[in-house]
Amino acid sequence: MDASSLLWILNGCGMEAGSITGGPVRFHEISRRWTVRGEVDQLVMTTAGGEGMLRRMGCTLPMIRVPAALIASREWFRLQRFWSYCLSALGGQHVARRLPPCGTIITVSDYFCDIVPACRLKRLQPGCRWIAWIHHRELPPGERPGNPLVNHVTWRMQEWSLRRIAARADAAWIYDTEAGDQVRGRLLALGMPASRIRTMRCGVNLGDIRRAPAGGPNVDAVMIGVRPNKGLHDILPVWEELQRRRPGTTLRLMGGMSGEGPLLEEIVRRGWQRQIEVFRPPRGFLPQPEYYAMIKRARLLFAPSHEEGWGMAVAEAMAAGVPVVAYDLPVYRRIYGEAFEAVPCFDTARFAAALQGLLDSPARAARFRDAGLRQAAGLDWDTLADEDWEALSYFSL
Repeated sequence: MDASSLLWILNGCGMEAGSITGGPVRFHEISRRWTVRGEVDQLVMTTAGGEGMLRRMGCTLPMIRVPAALIASREWFRLQRFWSYCLSALGGQHVARRLPPCGTIITVSDYFCDIVPACRLKRLQPGCRWIAWIHHRELPPGERPGNPLVNHVTWRMQEWSLRRIAARADAAWIYDTEAGDQVRGRLLALGMPASRIRTMRCGVNLGDIRRAPAGGPNVDAVMIGVRPNKGLHDILPVWEELQRRRPGTTLRLMGGMSGEGPLLEEIVRRGWQRQIEVFRPPRGFLPQPEYYAMIKRARLLFAPSHEEGWGMAVAEAMAAGVPVVAYDLPVYRRIYGEAFEAVPCFDTARFAAALQGLLDSPARAARFRDAGLRQAAGLDWDTLADEDWEALSYFSL
């Protein structure tokens, strides 16, 4: 066993390179800081979409690709992502047989396309250590917005993965959130010792965000990440009420999107193209300095998520000095305290009123801006990478 080698498994991107979520961001921020240390050789197992996404993010690590499609070069509909998971799980087992010895494996998600190759490697290389990152807890199908069938499948998928992690992983790293508590409880119930479960944190690039040009605001609010569980279905009800209260209030939608087709059609049907802008990077990916600059051009962050693993966009907005309005989720309270304008969960009328209140009260907005800056100051990736390195050394003994 080569104790100085580390294999990352990140197979959940399928063929799509455009949508960036919290897991890959955390991987990139941690791995690039570990590269600077020069104490461990790193290799990434990923898909074509994952490689494209990571290269655009600036990742320079060597990569070994697993298949995510038989013929197609992109994903045309959502079911293809599940199909890509199946292909990547099978392909990952084949790739595992020809990998060089590794000291540690880190699965970046609990998707089964990451877990299956890790289990295979544990059998092929019994001396290696497997650390499983788990970012969220799937809600039961009846408690989650979106397609009930899809929700049932994703919930079952995570349950399958948690059973394998509890039985075979050397450690599980989870967030210090309510969702993390639920994952911890489930892993303990499945027989995983408490000593093998560690809490991890997410962060922001404080220096890069502070250096990004600010300019003047050119939109009232920005929403980062448009998916059903991130509040996609709340956008129209909130903006309809907000147009009644404050006509002409504008919103920019940016970041990864899923299931947005009906929303975009309704925006056009209502003639709201001036009120709600959909931003898609011309090159398919927005470099970080430009991304941070766009956040700074908004007066507020509109964060109607129904469930969160951590809320990275919230931390980025706070670090950028943009006041945050969000539902009063337990995860936000636990991480960000009183540093955001909290709205009773899933009350779209109250959400519109909260947005109006901050837009029309510069003094109140400034108080949340200052509170957010203070809160984000303790979430620098440099510090968190050092914490993870110490934990890696402990769990890899």
